[in-house]
Amino acid sequence: MKYRSTLALNAAVIALAAVAMVSCSNGPGEPSGGDPWTLPNSVIVNASPVGLDAPWSLERPDGQVTDGHGYFRLADAATGEYTLTWGLMGGWIRPSPATTTTTRAPGGSVVFSGTYVSNTGTPAGFVPVPAGTFTMGSPAFEPGRYSNENLHQVTLVHDFLVQDSEVTNQQYRDMAQWAYDQGLVVATSASLSDNQDGSTQELLDLDGDCRISFAGDTFSVDVGAGGHPVLEVTWYGAVAYCDWLSMRQDLQRAYSHATWQCNGGNPYTAVGYRLPTEAEWEFACRAGTQTPFSTGGCLDAGTEANYNGTAPHPGCLAGPYIGWTVDVRSYAANALGLYDMHGNLWEWCNDWYGEYGGPATDPGGPVVGDSRVFRGGAWDSGAQGCRSAVRLSDLPDRSYTGVGFRVVRTAP
Repeated sequence: MKYRSTLALNAAVIALAAVAMVSCSNGPGEPSGGDPWTLPNSVIVNASPVGLDAPWSLERPDGQVTDGHGYFRLADAATGEYTLTWGLMGGWIRPSPATTTTTRAPGGSVVFSGTYVSNTGTPAGFVPVPAGTFTMGSPAFEPGRYSNENLHQVTLVHDFLVQDSEVTNQQYRDMAQWAYDQGLVVATSASLSDNQDGSTQELLDLDGDCRISFAGDTFSVDVGAGGHPVLEVTWYGAVAYCDWLSMRQDLQRAYSHATWQCNGGNPYTAVGYRLPTEAEWEFACRAGTQTPFSTGGCLDAGTEANYNGTAPHPGCLAGPYIGWTVDVRSYAANALGLYDMHGNLWEWCNDWYGEYGGPATDPGGPVVGDSRVFRGGAWDSGAQGCRSAVRLSDLPDRSYTGVGFRVVRTAP
């Protein structure tokens, strides 16, 4: 379904290595004796980092399967085709591709060498946000305040990781290409649609203002737009991206595409990547502040955010109006190291829209609803629409030139 925004709607790249080499060894990861690269008639399994007790399964030319852990060398190996599959290991992302097939020629040797990457730390492009308690909403005297912003205390129990920028066109393009190659989506020149759990929801409107195109089984990004945040993405498209990212890293995906629930209704304990809850989003945006913006009482359109600077916050100076998105990280980050929490694009949140209640711990919004929340303001918003407390919502199948998203994950 295609929509256009004419109103002021006021990872992570994990590098995985899997290389084929020729090697042998007498101990875990430590070749020794003679020339380890030319010893004939051997098949070797060797994971990195050195000494990691990684699980694997090796299928031999005769169909026999050997399961093991850590370093392994098969001497006097038969010639023919060997297939090695790396296993899952808690706290680690297995090598990609997980399965490799190699043929050992007469007199030759083969090593299956793969690098596991720890996922217990903070992935590149993400910022750790510690749990805490804050006052969500805005005071009655805040200029531009809406009635749905009533103050209440919120406690977040779980530390979480937040992408430091909005998801870019290049990031979305790369993940969409992977999903298309896996059969997880269906694409035409006009639209990208889901193909998981029986869902056919539109994920990305490729017509018109989208800076991603599809032709000949390949997605591409307009020249110069790779670093701009992806727009024309539906809520479903933002959720799908989170799940693709999880699957690429051997994490359990957070969402059912049949019900669109996150982790059975409890996003805070999901293992995989997901959209932030509305409470997490505001907590991260405020970064310890209680002012209209994380920058204080004013928001500088020249140095602090991309929005319509001709409509400044009351009592603040006017600034420039670029009139479109800019590269992420073009303006200063907030105190947590997060960019573009104000302006550039609104950002989809996990929650159904609903009125706030009283004090809450790990709030997840209503169980059911019609519209999904988005926060933060956009390139065409006035300053009042970029305040930390502003809440808007729309149907999850709608897409706009003013709405994008960023990804979070509960800290492992």
